[in-house]
Amino acid sequence: MSPRSMPGRVLVVDDDESIRVLIQRLLAKNGYDVDTAADGGMALEKLTGETTYDAVVLDLMMPRVDGFTVLREILDKRPEMVSHTIVATAFPRDVARVRVDEVCRVIIKPFDTHELLDAVRECAGQ
Repeated sequence: MSPRSMPGRVLVVDDDESIRVLIQRLLAKNGYDVDTAADGGMALEKLTGETTYDAVVLDLMMPRVDGFTVLREILDKRPEMVSHTIVATAFPRDVARVRVDEVCRVIIKPFDTHELLDAVRECAGQ
């Protein structure tokens, strides 16, 4: 763990408010500083801002700007973040559209809370 008081900062991107809040609470309970985004457009604003994230939990299927677009933008503008990105999807067939060798982890919804925490710890480099 880093010398900071928090184990890291995580961006949670999901259009489903209940999932977003659940993940935010779980991570906060485990000491993470958590920002959220309800869609890919909001995520891109946060990712191109001044805040640095240790990990990103990214839903793929969202209206307007989907997770695939966010991944492409991360690859183009913040390539160092790809290896800290956790793709979370309820549609396993969509994983075929993701370059899983570039992202840190892929988890299938519904996921176990331990699986999510393990993924965040791994992808945040802890």
